[in-house]
Amino acid sequence: MKKAILPSEIDLHFKTSYLLWGWCGLFSILIVVCVSHFLPTAFVVVGLCIYRLACFWQWMQLPGTRWAWSAQSLRVDVYGQMTLTNTQGQTWSFSVRGDSVVHPACIVLHLGDVALTVDGDQAHDVERLLFLSRFWMPKRLLILPDQTDAQTLKALRVWLKWGLQ
Repeated sequence: MKKAILPSEIDLHFKTSYLLWGWCGLFSILIVVCVSHFLPTAFVVVGLCIYRLACFWQWMQLPGTRWAWSAQSLRVDVYGQMTLTNTQGQTWSFSVRGDSVVHPACIVLHLGDVALTVDGDQAHDVERLLFLSRFWMPKRLLILPDQTDAQTLKALRVWLKWGLQ
């Protein structure tokens, strides 16, 4: 029988980070101006197409977006097991790798050992989901203070800093 490690579970529900979108918008404007000003037209078109793909890929990895594989909530139960729930309602258990960053301004979680928690009605889609998850599931999560409420973010930060060891 497992012994409870935490007094209560930690349950974060993500929302869109306007701070991150503002910085991304400002950075994108600067990139477009610099590339279009200093490069020939053919390189501008290729460079901006590559930059657009990179922005799209990064948007897919952010928590709290409407992308189907985007993390919508993170839960740490009383036994220390961490799970993510995506937009489709699928629950994925994972472990946190050692190179994750816990800072007062942000948390960067490097996910390891991601596994689908299968319910009875999802059992037939497991093979397809596991194949797609290797590509679409985020490998890292950037959690900013404006994406969730301060109390649960502080509890997660304390758990990652001291309790996870």
